[in-house]
Amino acid sequence: MKSLFINPKTQKLRAGWQILAFAIIFLFFNTILMFTTRSILGSLPAKGTLWFLLLGISATIATFIILKYISKRSLSSFGLKAKWALKDLSIGIGIGALIMSCMYVTLLFLGHIRFDGFSWWKDEAHTLGNFTNASIWSALAVFFQFIVVAWWEELAFRGIILQNIAKGLNIKWGIILSTIGFGLIHAGNPNATALSTFLIMVITFKLVYAYLKSGQLWMPIGLHLGWNFFQASIFGFASSGYMSPSLIAQTPISADWISGGKFGAEHSIFIVPFTFASFLLMHLWVKYSRNLTAYRIMDFLVQEKDFEDQKEHNSLNIR
Repeated sequence: MKSLFINPKTQKLRAGWQILAFAIIFLFFNTILMFTTRSILGSLPAKGTLWFLLLGISATIATFIILKYISKRSLSSFGLKAKWALKDLSIGIGIGALIMSCMYVTLLFLGHIRFDGFSWWKDEAHTLGNFTNASIWSALAVFFQFIVVAWWEELAFRGIILQNIAKGLNIKWGIILSTIGFGLIHAGNPNATALSTFLIMVITFKLVYAYLKSGQLWMPIGLHLGWNFFQASIFGFASSGYMSPSLIAQTPISADWISGGKFGAEHSIFIVPFTFASFLLMHLWVKYSRNLTAYRIMDFLVQEKDFEDQKEHNSLNIR
């Protein structure tokens, strides 16, 4: 009976139970934090800055508990080595910005969206307006929300879920199941369709690739952040169905599957080639920064094996 829960080789909780434990701990702390906040403040607007912050805190606590007390892994083996934080985050943000810049220019040039002016984070303005203190704080609040979203979703999906499925089954199933799960959590967003859900699953491979290529979570976190912020706050697309104050005011004027419609750039088929083109940039960055030409398949996959498996892995690497 014990072997149903504990891996006899590692003497640790099996991978599937670790994912379940993460979900339970996450929901437990998130429920407590949100209930307490509502009791103190009287309300807690959904999708607001504080709401996102509580999600991020809950996911961070749950991840810490799983790593510290259940899987007994270091932050480094999990993919949060401090050495690469600033560099990989910056590159990820830059790649996300580049993808969305290409999307906006392409759709605008081909006549699938209309440029309405610079809104400067003012909902009522469709022409160049004054850059006020209020607009600065609004932009910072939105940027902070995207930071929290990128942080906790990568901890959960490329961290806990992908890594544990890969450890319990194999890397292919880790990629497939975590990617499907990531797409499905967006299926209930405003204006979501079967196409938008499918496209999110497809473009999620960029986040998986960023993690597998670098061996760290920092680049997918940065890519996730840069993607969302430039999509929504700079170029005026909806972000997975949610509108945010943006620098550029634009209107989709062609079919949703081309322009993105009310769901955003992730609903346009043009996002696919730009997404996969970004793989080359990630490859070149890792090759340049790490002096590597092959995938850095996750360190924990080696650490969880027995001594003989480690020796075989090392000998293959040497060859």
